[in-house]
Amino acid sequence: MNNKIISLLKYFAVYCLGFLTNLSGFLDNVTNIPNSYEEFKKVYLYDAELFSGNWSTNTEYFFTGEELGIGFEQPKITMSIDVNEFGELSGELLSKKVCDALPLTWIISMGSPEPGLKSFIFDRSFFLKQLKGGKMETVAEFYLVHANDRKQVIELKRIHDKWNVLPETIRFAKNLPAYDDDFKELSDYCAESPQRFRDKLKKLSVVE
Repeated sequence: MNNKIISLLKYFAVYCLGFLTNLSGFLDNVTNIPNSYEEFKKVYLYDAELFSGNWSTNTEYFFTGEELGIGFEQPKITMSIDVNEFGELSGELLSKKVCDALPLTWIISMGSPEPGLKSFIFDRSFFLKQLKGGKMETVAEFYLVHANDRKQVIELKRIHDKWNVLPETIRFAKNLPAYDDDFKELSDYCAESPQRFRDKLKKLSVVE
Protein backbone atom coordinates (compact mmCIF):
# COMPACT_ATOMS: atom_id res chain seq x y z
CA MET A 1 0.00 0.00 0.00
CA ASN A 2 2.80 2.46 0.91
CA ASN A 3 4.63 1.67 -2.33
CA LYS A 4 1.51 2.58 -4.29
CA ILE A 5 1.21 5.95 -2.56
CA ILE A 6 4.92 6.65 -3.12
CA SER A 7 4.55 5.81 -6.82
CA LEU A 8 1.58 8.17 -7.08
CA LEU A 9 3.48 11.03 -5.42
CA LYS A 10 6.48 10.49 -7.71
CA TYR A 11 4.30 10.53 -10.80
CA PHE A 12 2.48 13.66 -9.61
CA ALA A 13 5.76 15.44 -8.81
CA VAL A 14 7.21 14.65 -12.24
CA TYR A 15 4.04 15.80 -13.93
CA CYS A 16 3.99 19.10 -12.00
CA LEU A 17 7.67 19.72 -12.72
CA GLY A 18 7.11 19.22 -16.42
CA PHE A 19 4.12 21.54 -16.29
CA LEU A 20 5.99 24.33 -14.47
CA THR A 21 8.98 24.20 -16.81
CA ASN A 22 6.79 24.40 -19.90
CA LEU A 23 3.91 26.79 -19.27
CA SER A 24 3.58 27.40 -23.00
CA GLY A 25 2.33 23.85 -23.33
CA PHE A 26 -0.50 24.33 -20.83
CA LEU A 27 -3.34 23.82 -23.31
CA ASP A 28 -1.65 20.76 -24.78
CA ASN A 29 -1.27 19.31 -21.29
CA VAL A 30 -4.96 19.86 -20.53
CA THR A 31 -5.97 18.27 -23.83
CA ASN A 32 -3.76 15.24 -23.18
CA ILE A 33 -4.94 14.56 -19.62
CA PRO A 34 -7.34 11.72 -20.64
CA ASN A 35 -4.60 9.97 -22.67
CA SER A 36 -2.06 10.54 -19.91
CA TYR A 37 -4.43 9.04 -17.34
CA GLU A 38 -4.94 5.90 -19.45
CA GLU A 39 -1.17 5.46 -19.79
CA PHE A 40 -0.79 6.21 -16.10
CA LYS A 41 -3.25 3.41 -15.25
CA LYS A 42 -1.42 0.95 -17.48
CA VAL A 43 1.92 1.67 -15.82
CA TYR A 44 0.86 1.94 -12.19
CA LEU A 45 -2.49 0.16 -11.78
CA TYR A 46 -2.30 -2.94 -13.93
CA ASP A 47 0.00 -4.77 -16.28
CA ALA A 48 -1.90 -6.32 -19.18
CA GLU A 49 1.09 -8.37 -20.30
CA LEU A 50 1.61 -9.81 -16.85
CA PHE A 51 -1.97 -10.77 -16.02
CA SER A 52 -3.04 -12.02 -19.43
CA GLY A 53 -2.36 -15.73 -19.89
CA ASN A 54 -2.50 -19.15 -18.23
CA TRP A 55 -1.79 -19.49 -14.51
CA SER A 56 -1.45 -22.55 -12.31
CA THR A 57 -0.12 -23.82 -8.98
CA ASN A 58 1.58 -27.09 -9.94
CA THR A 59 5.35 -26.80 -10.44
CA GLU A 60 5.81 -30.39 -11.68
CA TYR A 61 8.43 -30.60 -14.48
CA PHE A 62 9.69 -27.20 -13.34
CA PHE A 63 12.95 -27.59 -11.44
CA THR A 64 13.14 -24.05 -10.11
CA GLY A 65 9.75 -23.94 -8.41
CA GLU A 66 11.39 -22.93 -5.16
CA GLU A 67 12.82 -19.84 -6.84
CA LEU A 68 9.30 -18.79 -7.80
CA GLY A 69 8.22 -19.03 -4.18
CA ILE A 70 5.57 -21.66 -4.90
CA GLY A 71 7.45 -24.73 -3.74
CA PHE A 72 4.98 -25.25 -0.88
CA GLU A 73 2.08 -27.70 -1.22
CA GLN A 74 -1.01 -26.33 -2.94
CA PRO A 75 -4.04 -27.99 -4.56
CA LYS A 76 -4.03 -28.12 -8.35
CA ILE A 77 -5.70 -24.95 -9.59
CA THR A 78 -5.62 -23.47 -13.09
CA MET A 79 -6.69 -19.99 -14.06
CA SER A 80 -6.82 -18.37 -17.50
CA ILE A 81 -7.11 -14.58 -17.66
CA ASP A 82 -7.78 -12.05 -20.43
CA VAL A 83 -7.32 -8.28 -20.02
CA ASN A 84 -9.43 -5.81 -22.00
CA GLU A 85 -8.54 -2.25 -22.99
CA PHE A 86 -9.90 -0.86 -19.71
CA GLY A 87 -7.79 -3.15 -17.52
CA GLU A 88 -10.68 -5.44 -16.55
CA LEU A 89 -9.62 -9.04 -15.94
CA SER A 90 -11.88 -11.93 -16.87
CA GLY A 91 -11.41 -15.66 -17.22
CA GLU A 92 -12.05 -19.01 -15.60
CA LEU A 93 -10.72 -20.92 -12.60
CA LEU A 94 -10.71 -24.71 -12.27
CA SER A 95 -10.27 -26.65 -9.04
CA LYS A 96 -11.67 -30.01 -7.95
CA LYS A 97 -13.06 -28.58 -4.71
CA VAL A 98 -14.64 -25.64 -6.52
CA CYS A 99 -16.33 -27.93 -9.05
CA ASP A 100 -17.58 -30.25 -6.30
CA ALA A 101 -18.97 -27.27 -4.39
CA LEU A 102 -20.65 -25.87 -7.52
CA PRO A 103 -21.69 -29.07 -9.35
CA LEU A 104 -24.74 -27.73 -11.17
CA THR A 105 -23.02 -25.09 -13.25
CA TRP A 106 -20.18 -25.31 -15.76
CA ILE A 107 -19.76 -21.55 -15.80
CA ILE A 108 -17.31 -20.55 -13.05
CA SER A 109 -15.47 -17.29 -13.67
CA MET A 110 -12.61 -15.42 -12.06
CA GLY A 111 -12.14 -11.72 -12.68
CA SER A 112 -11.32 -8.26 -11.44
CA PRO A 113 -13.08 -4.97 -12.31
CA GLU A 114 -11.41 -2.00 -13.97
CA PRO A 115 -8.89 -0.41 -11.58
CA GLY A 116 -9.41 3.17 -10.45
CA LEU A 117 -7.58 5.71 -8.33
CA LYS A 118 -8.62 3.88 -5.15
CA SER A 119 -6.36 1.07 -6.35
CA PHE A 120 -3.41 3.17 -5.13
CA ILE A 121 -4.67 2.74 -1.58
CA PHE A 122 -6.48 -0.59 -1.62
CA ASP A 123 -5.23 -3.90 -2.97
CA ARG A 124 -6.91 -5.09 -6.15
CA SER A 125 -9.88 -7.43 -5.65
CA PHE A 126 -10.58 -10.65 -7.54
CA PHE A 127 -14.03 -12.30 -7.58
CA LEU A 128 -14.92 -15.95 -8.16
CA LYS A 129 -18.45 -16.21 -9.58
CA GLN A 130 -20.89 -18.89 -10.72
CA LEU A 131 -23.91 -18.69 -13.01
CA LYS A 132 -27.07 -18.94 -10.93
CA GLY A 133 -30.58 -17.91 -11.87
CA GLY A 134 -29.40 -16.33 -15.11
CA LYS A 135 -26.83 -14.06 -13.45
CA MET A 136 -23.33 -14.35 -12.07
CA GLU A 137 -23.24 -14.72 -8.28
CA THR A 138 -20.08 -14.01 -6.24
CA VAL A 139 -19.03 -17.03 -4.19
CA ALA A 140 -15.52 -15.95 -3.16
CA GLU A 141 -13.41 -12.81 -3.02
CA PHE A 142 -9.63 -12.40 -2.96
CA TYR A 143 -7.21 -9.51 -3.10
CA LEU A 144 -3.88 -9.27 -4.84
CA VAL A 145 -1.03 -9.13 -2.32
CA HIS A 146 1.94 -9.78 -4.60
CA ALA A 147 2.79 -9.52 -8.30
CA ASN A 148 6.23 -10.16 -9.75
CA ASP A 149 6.56 -9.32 -13.42
CA ARG A 150 10.06 -10.77 -13.74
CA LYS A 151 9.21 -14.14 -12.21
CA GLN A 152 5.65 -14.13 -13.62
CA VAL A 153 4.12 -14.87 -10.22
CA ILE A 154 1.03 -13.48 -8.47
CA GLU A 155 -0.35 -14.17 -5.01
CA LEU A 156 -4.00 -13.91 -3.97
CA LYS A 157 -5.25 -13.84 -0.38
CA ARG A 158 -8.75 -14.99 0.48
CA ILE A 159 -11.18 -12.47 1.98
CA HIS A 160 -14.40 -14.43 1.70
CA ASP A 161 -15.20 -17.95 0.49
CA LYS A 162 -18.85 -18.98 0.71
CA TRP A 163 -18.09 -22.70 0.42
CA ASN A 164 -14.63 -22.67 2.07
CA VAL A 165 -13.13 -24.61 -0.84
CA LEU A 166 -10.05 -22.55 -1.73
CA PRO A 167 -6.86 -21.99 0.29
CA GLU A 168 -6.37 -18.84 2.33
CA THR A 169 -3.43 -17.98 0.08
CA ILE A 170 -2.92 -19.05 -3.53
CA ARG A 171 0.31 -18.39 -5.38
CA PHE A 172 0.12 -18.80 -9.17
CA ALA A 173 2.89 -18.87 -11.74
CA LYS A 174 2.41 -18.23 -15.44
CA ASN A 175 2.86 -20.78 -18.24
CA LEU A 176 4.10 -23.64 -16.06
CA PRO A 177 5.02 -26.87 -17.94
CA ALA A 178 2.24 -28.89 -16.27
CA TYR A 179 -0.51 -26.40 -17.13
CA ASP A 180 -1.93 -28.27 -20.14
CA ASP A 181 -2.03 -31.59 -18.28
CA ASP A 182 -3.57 -29.96 -15.20
CA PHE A 183 -6.16 -28.11 -17.27
CA LYS A 184 -7.25 -31.33 -19.00
CA GLU A 185 -7.38 -33.25 -15.73
CA LEU A 186 -9.44 -30.57 -14.01
CA SER A 187 -11.70 -30.01 -17.03
CA ASP A 188 -12.49 -33.73 -17.22
CA TYR A 189 -13.10 -33.88 -13.48
CA CYS A 190 -15.37 -30.83 -13.50
CA ALA A 191 -17.34 -32.15 -16.47
CA GLU A 192 -18.30 -35.16 -14.34
CA SER A 193 -19.23 -33.12 -11.25
CA PRO A 194 -22.98 -32.93 -12.10
CA GLN A 195 -23.19 -36.72 -12.46
CA ARG A 196 -21.34 -37.28 -9.19
CA PHE A 197 -23.77 -34.90 -7.50
CA ARG A 198 -26.80 -36.76 -8.92
CA ASP A 199 -25.33 -40.10 -7.86
CA LYS A 200 -24.85 -38.78 -4.35
CA LEU A 201 -28.47 -37.62 -4.21
CA LYS A 202 -29.64 -41.06 -5.36
CA LYS A 203 -27.63 -42.78 -2.62
CA LEU A 204 -29.08 -40.44 -0.01
CA SER A 205 -32.62 -41.08 -1.20
CA VAL A 206 -32.05 -44.87 -1.04
CA VAL A 207 -30.73 -44.61 2.51
CA GLU A 208 -33.75 -42.59 3.59
